Amino acid sequence: MPIQGIDIAECNLCKECIKECPKSNFSINSTKTQILFDNAKGCLLCGHCIAVCPKGAIIYENMKDSTFEFEEHYNSISYDALYRVMRSKRSIRQFKNKKVTIELIEKVIDCMRYAPTSMNKRTLKCLLISDDKKIQEIIDLVIKGLDLDEGKEEYKKKRDNGIDPFFYNAPHILILHSDNEWDSKNAPISITYAMLCAETLGLGSCWIGGIQIFLSEHKEIQKKILGNDNNIYGIIIIGYPAVKYFRGPPRPPIETKIISNSSN
Repeated sequence: MPIQGIDIAECNLCKECIKECPKSNFSINSTKTQILFDNAKGCLLCGHCIAVCPKGAIIYENMKDSTFEFEEHYNSISYDALYRVMRSKRSIRQFKNKKVTIELIEKVIDCMRYAPTSMNKRTLKCLLISDDKKIQEIIDLVIKGLDLDEGKEEYKKKRDNGIDPFFYNAPHILILHSDNEWDSKNAPISITYAMLCAETLGLGSCWIGGIQIFLSEHKEIQKKILGNDNNIYGIIIIGYPAVKYFRGPPRPPIETKIISNSSN
């Protein structure tokens, strides 16, 4: 069990862990002199007790990472700055014939581990494909698995003319897969984190939803790509954009209904 308890010598009895724990695993003893940890209700491994403790008194192990300290004003990015990144993000389907360094792609992947997950399940895995031959093999597998009425001949013609009909000649494909069904909900959030991170690094990305759906319906092809029985829950392509945008297209406002106890 990663959360082991509390370092009594460090604890200042602030009770923040009691208030923060979603499973109510922390309590204070009858004399109000010691915080107690009881895992009878099961720990979600969310780490909020570690994050909220001002003294660093939570004892833990085997969490596969170390903590990092927040600066005093860690929420320093402004709404306007974040909004600009989100608003300017475009799905890139034109890429330069240039590989992205593994160091940059690792930064994109690293961002995904901080994405929120359902019940704090962290079972997503990544497959990065940067080999042109392997990408071509996947294209061939998909075309072979298509029915004639799904445009098979048109896709074959594009492929034979050197046009990538599915991944837009992107130099890198990032596949998120898992054996946990919860990750069908978690993967889209992780992918959003990845694409926004890529944007800040000057990289373009695009969610390839059509192939993701196709592979979910063709398990034998999915297994050939992954080498295991996991399900694919997300596919994005990454590379340097070969297109420049001068303005953002219109987007309709989200229809919103407000239920409030206010009379206004």
